[in-house]
Amino acid sequence: MKYNPLAAVVGIMCKPVLIPMLALVLITLAAPPSGAFHLVKKWATEPVFSIPESVCWDFDREILYISNIAGSPGEKNGEGFISRVSIDGEVKKLKWVTGLNAPKGMAVYGGRIYVSDIDELAVIDIRMDKVVERHAAGGAVFLNDVAVDGKGNVYITDSSRDNSAIYRFSDGTLEVWLRHKDIQSPNGLCIDGGRLIVGNSGDATLKAVDLEDRSVTTVVNVGSPIDGVKIDSKGNYIVTDWKGRTALIEPDGGIYILLDTRSGGVNAADIELVNEYDMIVIPTFSDNRVVATKLIY
Repeated sequence: MKYNPLAAVVGIMCKPVLIPMLALVLITLAAPPSGAFHLVKKWATEPVFSIPESVCWDFDREILYISNIAGSPGEKNGEGFISRVSIDGEVKKLKWVTGLNAPKGMAVYGGRIYVSDIDELAVIDIRMDKVVERHAAGGAVFLNDVAVDGKGNVYITDSSRDNSAIYRFSDGTLEVWLRHKDIQSPNGLCIDGGRLIVGNSGDATLKAVDLEDRSVTTVVNVGSPIDGVKIDSKGNYIVTDWKGRTALIEPDGGIYILLDTRSGGVNAADIELVNEYDMIVIPTFSDNRVVATKLIY
């Protein structure tokens, strides 16, 4: 991934722990320059998950949800599940909701969790601890990330090349909301005011889609396929590339690599940014852990 040449490469500072596979919490890549953004490790779970792909924060209940693919990302095996983890890293219940296929992106709204599940949107009732609805996404091949706007409309990307689209679930109906020549293999999503920010892996850029007229503009060229994308309280975007890089992108386009774990074979999948704690929570996919870091400004 080719980043802005002004990008500052910084690493994680942490206490040594006996987790030899987890390169991202063991190695300080470089001393952070004065004033630069950097990460400090908070905690890391044991490798108890089964291909953790996405993390979602429930503000009202102060709990993290982790989606576990538990097989091939496109396999309908019924083995996928959702875990519950405390903000301190305690695994409260590994298999909290089961019976999914290959769950990926999630969003919480109105006491429910909306989860992408290959070609369906699964709806979990949090109080009932189970899936209560499934909505088929016509033509979908590889549903991926999920975001919800302030009105409760749910947006879901289909990252497949053959069906590069953004779906919307609104008023009980799930349908294609946007197909556009500039939206190619969309992945990560987040809401930024009246815009939907899209990690557009097809051309390695962040796109902004106006929620009213659906016009598409380019925010910044990131330089590699984008997995997760979140926005912090200062208006910066936090993005991951699945191979193992996490970066902060300023509103003016300045890019800072916060973490690079490719050499250790540790992925960085669909992150969560818990703004109340300035915490970035990273699912490591094939390493089967979840790692929390504090973002230092």
